[in-house]
Amino acid sequence: MFAILLKDLRLYTNSRKYRRIHFLILCALTLLLFVTTVEFYAQRRTGSLIALGQQVYTLFIIALFIFQFWVPRHAVEALRIERTSHPHLPGESTNAALLQLVPITAWKILAGKLGAVVLWTVWSVWLAIPLLALSSYIGGLTISQLVKCGVVILASCLLFALIGIACALWCPPTRAKGISYGVVLTITFLPLLPISPFADIPMLATLSPLRALLSIIHSGGTYLWVWNVCLFSVLFLLIFPILVRKLR
Repeated sequence: MFAILLKDLRLYTNSRKYRRIHFLILCALTLLLFVTTVEFYAQRRTGSLIALGQQVYTLFIIALFIFQFWVPRHAVEALRIERTSHPHLPGESTNAALLQLVPITAWKILAGKLGAVVLWTVWSVWLAIPLLALSSYIGGLTISQLVKCGVVILASCLLFALIGIACALWCPPTRAKGISYGVVLTITFLPLLPISPFADIPMLATLSPLRALLSIIHSGGTYLWVWNVCLFSVLFLLIFPILVRKLR
């Protein structure tokens, strides 16, 4: 499992495409932080009652979460680079043939692939820590709020990666990307709409990680984020064994 994880991480590190994506994410977050700080500060100077730090880091955390939408595409590509016996997963590499010659179980292969995708994605969040540290200087979010937001983003990253891999196992790459994005966008934004049954059953609101993030930022005493993390953990534990059987 660790060999597969390290192999994929080395592949991402040596890939100019993935390095550019991380660089662009960091540049976009830095620009967003600078522009929103200047804009909200200018509005407050005109007499508007604006919580400068909270408004700036609300947009910053939302932007950091939106960048996680890249995870399903990344997960699909992580399986496509391997040549497998599945007709829907063509590739030019012989890594899968080599994996069949060594005693590696299906769950270790899946865990290694999943771990590489998540670790590489979390690395972009780690690079943004210096920007998050500025929150204490402009009256933004507290450390506990930032930690809670990080837990929600990590849980959503795990589930999004698992959704991408699941779609890649059953569908061709192009269709897998479309289906995975459809599922991810549905569970993220649909619970935010005031429609039935989401408006009638508060528990369904826990499906949206974006709503959990907003609850942490605007009302730190709520436990909606805990329910969201628990729900995503249960879904992960239910889906993972199904994908292991599919890989066998």
